[in-house]
Amino acid sequence: MNIQCRNVQAAAMFAAGFAMLLILGLSAGGARAASGYLTDSAGTIVRNSSGECWHTSQWSAAAAIQECEPNLVSSKEPEAAPVAAMEPEPAPPTMRKISLSADAYFGFDKAELTPEGKEKLDRIAQTLRNAHSPSIRIVGHADRIGPADYNQKLSMQRAQAVKDYFVQQGVSADTIDVSAVGSSEPKVACEGQRGQALIQCLSPNRRTDVEFSAFETVEPNGQTQ
Repeated sequence: MNIQCRNVQAAAMFAAGFAMLLILGLSAGGARAASGYLTDSAGTIVRNSSGECWHTSQWSAAAAIQECEPNLVSSKEPEAAPVAAMEPEPAPPTMRKISLSADAYFGFDKAELTPEGKEKLDRIAQTLRNAHSPSIRIVGHADRIGPADYNQKLSMQRAQAVKDYFVQQGVSADTIDVSAVGSSEPKVACEGQRGQALIQCLSPNRRTDVEFSAFETVEPNGQTQ
């Protein structure tokens, strides 16, 4: 009787062992597919009574899958690459127009710059030197006193004198355009004036306009030149 019981127990143990070997054998191929997880013959991952996936000896954290280790897989997800800071777009070019009084920059009826006129032009020249891609237009004007052809010539000479001085101060000649309009674009009319009063009244018309468009240079402290 005891021998019979032992035989039955041995047979049961053999059957259980064979079943386990069969499961492990079937899972070996599935484990390769599931990267370290025990699977049945259909390839489904085997779970314990708590619903956790069974691992094989081949399992590692690097092989974890979302289905079985959602928390572990989520922690492995690469962080989004930081967005590179956008470079600020350059400010649009600044358009400036400066009227240079002929009476302040030139001697009366002359086209040579006075020392005071050169000193005032130095500040403008510095701005133009420090600007990116400047485009400069110099236009000479005259009053209506005297012959029109003479006033046209004088206004051109004064505009050219301003250009020449800018070039001497380091401004590229290729960026400067020079023209003259004589007395054709007055600021004031001074009707009814005579003599010295007329000369004084027409002073705003004796001028050289400097108009330029350029991207300004921005210094590290935020100041513009």
